[in-house]
Amino acid sequence: MDLSIEIAGLIQSGDQQKLEEMLYEHPELADGKTPQGITLLTLAAYCRNLQAVKLIAGRKQETDLFEAAAIGDLNMLKHHIAVNPEGINAYSVDGFTPLGLACFFGHYKTARFLVNEGADVNLPSNNDFKVSPIHSACAISNIEITKLLIESNADVNAKQKTGITALHSAAHHGKMELVKLLIDSGAEIKAKDEKKQTPLSMALEEGHDEVVSFLKSSK
Repeated sequence: MDLSIEIAGLIQSGDQQKLEEMLYEHPELADGKTPQGITLLTLAAYCRNLQAVKLIAGRKQETDLFEAAAIGDLNMLKHHIAVNPEGINAYSVDGFTPLGLACFFGHYKTARFLVNEGADVNLPSNNDFKVSPIHSACAISNIEITKLLIESNADVNAKQKTGITALHSAAHHGKMELVKLLIDSGAEIKAKDEKKQTPLSMALEEGHDEVVSFLKSSK
């Protein structure tokens, strides 16, 4: 078995002891990639395996632009943007911008830096998901980053490929504070996705009574 594939499996399974042993024996694997071209450090971030992130990052001489955004390595991110300002709206191998990654992984300071440097807050991912940064922030129910994006003129009614809006996501997860923020910022309560679902129907389906009551009273 290819060692990169094996170590990717350890990252996904959470076998930290074996992962540490492999990295000790083969430190060059810290710079490895999956067959899809995603770096192992980014994979660890996607798996929310924080220990693996630390293990791999600690063995890399330098994180690239997208890795820095994904793990919240602000100093390295600043370095990359200083060297290549156009990278601020570039796409990773799997189609996400640095801002999209920072939002999805909940790195507020990183997201704020990118926004202040001119990152496009409405630039969707260049893949099948077509998610904008606000979708990524709401997918993890991060109200602080969502506020940052809204204050920076993010489109609260932007739709993903399937027609999902940020409000759909907030209602689906029952996040009342986030639902209120989005509606106060102009989110369309009656927005429908491709399946004709509204934020209200999603909240009903998931049994989020408080959100259901609020959405009904806000019509």
